[in-house]
Amino acid sequence: MLAMVNAVTLRKWIASHEKSCYFAWADTPGKKLAFYFAVHQGGNFDIDYEVEGPNNRQLFKGEAERQGDFVFTATQVGEYAFCFKNGLASFADKLVEFDITVEDEARPEDIAKRTKRDEVMNSVVVIASDLQQITKFMKYFRLRENRNFATVSSTESRVWWFSVLENLCVVLVAVIQVYAIRALFTAKKTRL
Repeated sequence: MLAMVNAVTLRKWIASHEKSCYFAWADTPGKKLAFYFAVHQGGNFDIDYEVEGPNNRQLFKGEAERQGDFVFTATQVGEYAFCFKNGLASFADKLVEFDITVEDEARPEDIAKRTKRDEVMNSVVVIASDLQQITKFMKYFRLRENRNFATVSSTESRVWWFSVLENLCVVLVAVIQVYAIRALFTAKKTRL
């Protein structure tokens, strides 16, 4: 029915100054590899990444990225590495969610078979494609929700500390006023 797909969704805490790599094997040329990642918590929600092909050939590289979504065709048989690095300037652990998908591309004989499919099979393929798109949107909105929640929590903390400081200032000014007024009425009178 549909092309064979191997995929996994993972969430991993990456400690500061840590490099974490994950691997996918392409057993034949022409396999489609998809790589999606998003930083859900930690620091400025950014991370460095590298994607390397067989023979340590670098395919993609990025620094201080919040999320990424790449699809490429494996031109060689071998192991593809997907690495995250929590940069040197970072002191915070980061929670990264990522997908690595390996999928067979359609071969010419598959394309010939697909043209002979009936409408029901075509509908199934369209629905599957739409579900994948909905899943991507859900991941994106979950990521935005996490980032916005972190912003709200940070703002709430700042407002709370500001109000505590403001209340302390009000109490301090009241105490100073009491002592100043008391000092005016208890001042000694001097004769001329």
